[in-house]
Amino acid sequence: MNGKRTIPLLPPNKGRKAKVGLTILFATAAMASMQAQNVDLGWLQEPQDLNSELRTHTWSVYAQGGVSWASGVWYRNLDAKRSYQISPAVGVGVDFTIKPWVRVGADYLLSRYRREQRPSQINPHEMPVKVYGNYLMNVHSAKLSAGFNAMEFWPNRKAQWLNIWAGTGVGYSIGRGNEYAFTFNNTFTKGGETKPLTGLAQIDNSSSVVITGNVRTTNRHENFKSLYIPAVLQVEADVSRRFTLGLKGEVDFMLQRNNIAPKHLYYGLATVRYNFVTSGAQVCRTYYRGEIVKLLERINILQEDLAVAQAEAAREAALRQQVEQEKAALEIRLADCEKGQMVSHFVQFENNSSELSVVELAKLRQFAQMARGKKLSLLGEASTLGTSGRNQTLSEHRLARVVMVLIQEGFSLEDLQPQNAIGDKNGKPDATGRRVTIQSHR
Repeated sequence: MNGKRTIPLLPPNKGRKAKVGLTILFATAAMASMQAQNVDLGWLQEPQDLNSELRTHTWSVYAQGGVSWASGVWYRNLDAKRSYQISPAVGVGVDFTIKPWVRVGADYLLSRYRREQRPSQINPHEMPVKVYGNYLMNVHSAKLSAGFNAMEFWPNRKAQWLNIWAGTGVGYSIGRGNEYAFTFNNTFTKGGETKPLTGLAQIDNSSSVVITGNVRTTNRHENFKSLYIPAVLQVEADVSRRFTLGLKGEVDFMLQRNNIAPKHLYYGLATVRYNFVTSGAQVCRTYYRGEIVKLLERINILQEDLAVAQAEAAREAALRQQVEQEKAALEIRLADCEKGQMVSHFVQFENNSSELSVVELAKLRQFAQMARGKKLSLLGEASTLGTSGRNQTLSEHRLARVVMVLIQEGFSLEDLQPQNAIGDKNGKPDATGRRVTIQSHR
């Protein structure tokens, strides 16, 4: 039902304040983004609960609730309580945090604004007379927005649980409501003509007048649809890795009022946010498991290096022992030469062994071929390592082994005299004491 509005519509807003506010907001957001782009905290190896860990490529959902109020509404309060200017508002939203300093998202808000008219004085000069009016509008608002964290001007701050977000975007509002009014109308009929009964009506005693009164209620529906630009300022505090509490202030600048929509919608909201991030225990568990794997890999590498080093050390030790044996043999030959004797050959043995190695066996056989037909004397020795009894037995076994090989090569026992096994009597602690010395007679 269409009827004459109680209060005329306000003139269209020139938008100067809105333009100034949006300019400041966009400038602040741009400065925050430029500053944040120049700083890269990076991912620290050890979990630190920093924004760079918790707020990079993460989703979050939140619920919001609080109060709302509107400005520039054509239906103004009249003799009503001031509390009628404030109405409840609730909503939900979802955000994707790209970096700690920027996030994008979408949200939905349901709010209402109410106006009530309770005229304390009734104007008798107008008919019909409104004695009560109530205007109620439910507003459904949805928007896409981008926010910038002003606290990231200080990326190395220690208390990164507190964040201040400034944001804007674009939204669309749908308002549906109605105006309910209670009026009465008095008329009088005089001379066949019916007119409203007002304070200016003239009635005399000679006239035949019929006065009629009626009471009427009206219910007129209103609706609007409008794009709007939001300006949002939000302060949030992380109470844990996953839960964040905040306070949010928002102003929506309506772009298509159509004589019905308000000029601005204001919101004061409290928010509870849930962040889809990994729990602290799981982060630490993953991190330390990774560190353990790295250490195990390092241990394996070190063990392989150790095995290579040990093999190299063993090879060098064998070479050193061989050089020492050759040196000792040359020294013995030199000493024998100084005594006027000719050293024919010596057979070297390993420590605590009477077995001939393949190399020593080949050398002994080659010597036997060269010394065939000569008389040989043999001396078996042992180093001073171990007990004297053990060393004596060891020297006898070494001597017997060499004699057996020489007999196999064609020597007789008469050719191999004298044969002496002296154990460790020469007191040699090194390889020079672990051998059988063969000398040819002059």
